[in-house]
Amino acid sequence: MKNIIDRIIFVSGWVSIAIIVAITFFLFYNWIPLFKTASPIEFFFGTLWYPTAIPPFYGILPLLDATVWISFLTILITFPSAFVLAIFITHVAPKRLRYFLKIFLEIFSSVPSVILGLIGLSIVAPYFQSVLNMDTGQNILNAALMLSLITIPMPTSMMEDFISAFSPEQKEGAQALGANEFETLTKVIIPGLKGPFASIAMLSLGRIFGETMIVLMVAGNAAIFPTNIFQPARVLSSTIAAEMGETPVDTPHFYALFGIGAVLFVMTFLINIIGEVIRIRYERQMMKG
Repeated sequence: MKNIIDRIIFVSGWVSIAIIVAITFFLFYNWIPLFKTASPIEFFFGTLWYPTAIPPFYGILPLLDATVWISFLTILITFPSAFVLAIFITHVAPKRLRYFLKIFLEIFSSVPSVILGLIGLSIVAPYFQSVLNMDTGQNILNAALMLSLITIPMPTSMMEDFISAFSPEQKEGAQALGANEFETLTKVIIPGLKGPFASIAMLSLGRIFGETMIVLMVAGNAAIFPTNIFQPARVLSSTIAAEMGETPVDTPHFYALFGIGAVLFVMTFLINIIGEVIRIRYERQMMKG
């Protein structure tokens, strides 16, 4: 029985690798023909994205810039919020409330992103525009807020697991030296979890990079270089979603959208690899320690 399970795991691993290779090949195969009409420098460093203009412009730099803006603002909102929630669940909440909070997080993580997009479009955007007197409610800040709501459950759950599993000997040692609960948390547990927390941040960032519907609905869809978080923007993923359905096959525009997909795929892949490397290094350090 064990041999069968080992074989299934072995085959599954190679199938997963084959799928990743196939996806990579498919993306690059449909991207390369673009360079017959546009140079790589124009694609990566061009400041205009007007693929239907005459002549067309295929510069993804404003899309990449907006992606970085929204992603990092989202992680700045998500990570501290997830950390506070994880601390509350592990050290403050009563056991019964802790159980319901975990269930709530699991349920909330499965909410379709289009629902949060509707909330951002119908409630948050009008509030920004009427109450806060912004030029437009569909902007980077709105997108980051909605993205953070859908992202928070994952890092919260992971942080909670790491904090709960922290070495009880170290906790007891700190308390034996006279440290109270708060001092044990801030001077022993949190410093000891820098590795996992860094890994969680990178994995969360990878999750944020690939989100499409929320950003498509509430970011404003303006392919410009934003100068502040109150301006509209368009990210890489939402560009594919907005334009692929109306783009003729085997045209430069079609190939450019596949190029965006390839760039997004590589970026997300690298972010997740960095997160895994950080996690593995931490586990090795813990084993040596």
